[in-house]
Amino acid sequence: MKKILIATSLFACALFAADGAALYKKCATCHGMNGEKKALGKSKIIKDLTKDQFLAAMKGYKDGTYGGPMKGLMKGQVAPLSHDDIKALANYITKK
Repeated sequence: MKKILIATSLFACALFAADGAALYKKCATCHGMNGEKKALGKSKIIKDLTKDQFLAAMKGYKDGTYGGPMKGLMKGQVAPLSHDDIKALANYITKK
């Protein structure tokens, strides 16, 4: 019985884990399929950021402490993302 509960828990975690690739589809419109573009010609190229830099930027956009010309736009994009979503995006984009 204990093995079944553990297996079920692991399956549920995998099922509900944030999917960085799926989340990134929304970002690709401005940042490019591989994070290679300056969004609207104004942002940093996100594929060149380290994971820590990406996480710091996303946290800053979310709390309003980070950003230049795209700050307002990005705050709205990041606001609905959970901490796990942001980590999944960081893992996805920094592996490219």
